[in-house]
Amino acid sequence: MPYFVVPSLVLLVGVCATLLISFLFLRGADSRDQERMRLQADLAVSALQERMEAHSALLRGTAGLFAGSDEVDAREFDAYVAQLGLGTRYPGVLGIGYAARGADEAGRAQIEASMRRQGFPDFRVWPATPRDVYTSIVYLSPMNARNAAAIGYDMFTEPYRREAMARAATTGQLAASARVELVQEIDADKQPGFLMYLPVRRDADQTPLAGFVYSPLRAHDLLETVFPRRPDRLMDVTIYDGAARRENRLYGTDGPDEPDARLRTTRQVDIGGRTWTLAFAARPAFEAGSNRSLAWWSAAAGAIVTLALTLAVLAQARGAIHAEHARAELRDVNASLEDRVEARTRELREEMGRREAAEDQIRQMQKMEAIGQLSGGIAHDFNNMLAIVIGSLDMARRRLAGGEDPRVIRYLDNAAEGARRAAVLTGRLLAFARRQQLSPEPVDPNRLVNGMAELLQRALGERVEIRTTLAEGLWPVHADAAELENALLNLAVNARDAMPEGGRLSIETSNIPASGDGGPAGLPPGDFVAIRVADTGVGMSPEVMARAFEPFFTTKAVGKGTGLGLSQVYGFVRQSGGEVTFHSAPGEGACVTILLPRWTGEALVREARPALEGAPLRAVEGEAVLVVEDEADVRRLSVETLRELGYQVFEAEDAGQALEMLPGLSRLDLLFTDIVMPGLNGFQLAQRARTLRPDLRVLFTTGYAHGAATDAQAAMTDSMTLAKPFSLDQLARKVREALDGGVTDRAR
Repeated sequence: MPYFVVPSLVLLVGVCATLLISFLFLRGADSRDQERMRLQADLAVSALQERMEAHSALLRGTAGLFAGSDEVDAREFDAYVAQLGLGTRYPGVLGIGYAARGADEAGRAQIEASMRRQGFPDFRVWPATPRDVYTSIVYLSPMNARNAAAIGYDMFTEPYRREAMARAATTGQLAASARVELVQEIDADKQPGFLMYLPVRRDADQTPLAGFVYSPLRAHDLLETVFPRRPDRLMDVTIYDGAARRENRLYGTDGPDEPDARLRTTRQVDIGGRTWTLAFAARPAFEAGSNRSLAWWSAAAGAIVTLALTLAVLAQARGAIHAEHARAELRDVNASLEDRVEARTRELREEMGRREAAEDQIRQMQKMEAIGQLSGGIAHDFNNMLAIVIGSLDMARRRLAGGEDPRVIRYLDNAAEGARRAAVLTGRLLAFARRQQLSPEPVDPNRLVNGMAELLQRALGERVEIRTTLAEGLWPVHADAAELENALLNLAVNARDAMPEGGRLSIETSNIPASGDGGPAGLPPGDFVAIRVADTGVGMSPEVMARAFEPFFTTKAVGKGTGLGLSQVYGFVRQSGGEVTFHSAPGEGACVTILLPRWTGEALVREARPALEGAPLRAVEGEAVLVVEDEADVRRLSVETLRELGYQVFEAEDAGQALEMLPGLSRLDLLFTDIVMPGLNGFQLAQRARTLRPDLRVLFTTGYAHGAATDAQAAMTDSMTLAKPFSLDQLARKVREALDGGVTDRAR
């Protein structure tokens, strides 16, 4: 019997060690699985929050449409929503709408009357029960069968919707409703849904409440894009509005035949002031990545080792040696496993950091693009109005008899100066929106900077030292020389304002050859020219830098700047195919770098043209002009001005009417047409008109022509463009240039 004591002890110790190691492996694997589960749940919550934030931005932009206009009609509202691309970019969003608010029966009558005036004779507020407050859906776009069913519906009559609307009105923030069945659910395949509201107030003191912009969302269609039901998904997600109860369920990826999950967790997320519960359950794909099997393998290995030790003791002392070797191997396995887990965790963190940086950059680009679209549209409308104002002032001056009160002339001059300054402002907005009229040409940046030396010294004053470092053999660029000079002057003036006690302004040029890793600052691969403007001023904080290129944003005192300088630089450089980078820190000055593509074409050969002065050029030999302009006031003013200059003038309100008139005109020397019009644009009209009259001269006019021309249309080299707003003299000279083939220095 004594011979069995040592083997028995070895067996007992071996069994205990095997159980302990298996337990440790099992606990470690469970802990790792819990961490994986937590990470996957956090990623899912982040994805949901990002998607809802994107939908929230739609409502904030729509509220901005109402805030920026005294009245938004149905056509304007539909046009705005159409450009958002709801059907392709935002699945689950049935539309964006506006619910007008009215008090008592008078408010209801006012809402119905307003909609009928806009061309909706059958509009009515429903339900028809009398009540103190009406909040009826008046606009809902895109208009389809589902959304048509909701027009006129008073959402305040339903308790869940009423609670969300009241919360939005009280807080002034976005508010989500509880789970509801949407009015748009007209088919048999119904889904749970919810709505998001944002109050619209028109007065500065935030009262009274004008109504709500809102969006109806189908939960399944919306959330399936965030949590798709892929067969290889790691987790099932079930989303509840409130507590995790069946009646609160909005969406789930789990099916009726899903096995019971070993691991579960929940998260609570605030969505528009309501608490959503997200319940997560691990799926077989998740379990496949678990290390629990190591516990069973270690148990088997322990049993084998114990048996080997026992046999080794019985077979003299060899068992002890085998046991030591087994323990050493086990330690190596543990160390290797920990290293791999640590390395993988580090890779995941780095990948998350890169993803967050890329997403921040995309959000900033989308924001700047949205601001640019809005600014360009506003500038286009202002240019049409300014064309009327400037033209009318020119016509008024021409009709002065000479004996008027001098104050009348002074008033006209003041009005003309105000209109000119407004035109400069809209020009800066178009520059930011990348819709300004540019005249690109080959430019030597070194020569341009040298030519600006005297201008910069006068603009910056004696307390600012100017240093230039110009690279030898600098490549030319293809850009509008005047706009590039204006951009550098804007940067220099901003630098001067950042150095109130004086300092140093540095301008440096350099070549940036192409590399295999793509262009600088995210540009396409290729050769670029860099122009750097640096100062020793007070610098900028990261918060200010993030908004530096936004129009009307300025840190200067009231009256010291428009906030359009840097935004004009940004728009001009982007329109020229380049990029602008910005580096600054508080107390360390700022450095702005303009990157423009290298020009490899022929150099520009400038021909001197004589300056023209005196009275506007007039018509000769009964020349005839056809004016095509959809804005009635602009068209009327252009017609009167051309007749004043002696031309025979015909007019049309659109391209269709102009094409009908062409065969009946015995003489037509010039087509003077707007570019942006309903139906056919100006380029298309010119092409069809020249098919009928090959020798017809064409003069275009536009507030901006962004996106109107194809490459072939833009290449109409024998045509010219007159930018709005224009004066009588500018119109006279451009018409003469178009008729004379670009020569305007003829005898008058």
